Amino acid sequence: MKLIFFTPIPRQAIWGGTLIKNYFNYSWFPDKIGQSWSFSAQKDGSNLVQGGEYKDMTLYELWKKHPELFHSNFESLPFIVSLVAPEDDLSIQVHPDKEHAEKLGFKMGKNEAWYFIDAKKDSNIIYGHCAADENEIKEYIKQGKWNDLIRLMPVRTGDFVYIPAGKLHALRKGNIVYEVQQATDITYRFYDYDRKDKKGMKRELHLNQAIACLTYNDKVNEAHGFPKVKQIGKTRVTYFWNDASFSITRLEIRGLSTLFFHNYQLATVIRGWGYVEGEYVSAGESFLIPYGIDELSFNGNMDIMITSEGNKDCDFG
Repeated sequence: MKLIFFTPIPRQAIWGGTLIKNYFNYSWFPDKIGQSWSFSAQKDGSNLVQGGEYKDMTLYELWKKHPELFHSNFESLPFIVSLVAPEDDLSIQVHPDKEHAEKLGFKMGKNEAWYFIDAKKDSNIIYGHCAADENEIKEYIKQGKWNDLIRLMPVRTGDFVYIPAGKLHALRKGNIVYEVQQATDITYRFYDYDRKDKKGMKRELHLNQAIACLTYNDKVNEAHGFPKVKQIGKTRVTYFWNDASFSITRLEIRGLSTLFFHNYQLATVIRGWGYVEGEYVSAGESFLIPYGIDELSFNGNMDIMITSEGNKDCDFG
């Protein structure tokens, strides 16, 4: 059984540009791209296998036709993994929790997480709000006091931020992040700075739905979790998050190491280059480590982000 490589999917956005194209050397991407899906098994948007036995199959088809590669209890891939690089601020938004999502026919809510591959000096994100309850948040909106309402959180390169469903949030321009989100494709746009699209129209807001999903009494200290670090050979392993939504880990490879796996992994190289089981990989490449590959050799000078199903055995020792 071998690694399975996938072609990224460019996603155009009003806040996009060429930052992600240039940073990851995605030369074939068009301009005005804000996000690249590294792993998506959405029926209407799924990554293609690049070569090998499953060449030209989509990840969606692979999941349906070859469940032995994943050995999962989920009916569909439970998350979307992206690289995001906005050249303008994203809209302020919120995602529904499981209770709200189920009312719309989805089986899970939408928790999310960001790892900051590159954060500009003095960068921050929007993380939460100052309103005590629904009446107070409506009063802020009525008076147009958006800057008074939102909470800002400083971020630096290497930071990890967990964004639970119900949390008001927004990524700011100039940051490059590795993003993992549950695969429920719902985002409620709370505020968009009155921007207009190329037709001169303001983008639709979803204020009623967003307010219905918001949580209150924000706790900023929940954002970074409690990372655990382990040295395995020449690799420094940082376990950022592991719950029912997803598991997220960083591998900092600085020479030859052997790692052992217990379930399938979605891997994206975010920095540097090297070899995995003798196959050359570099920044921007993404590959599936199928279930059943218990041991892999890594060599080089690179950082790899790993996403897998949470609450499983995620120890790579």
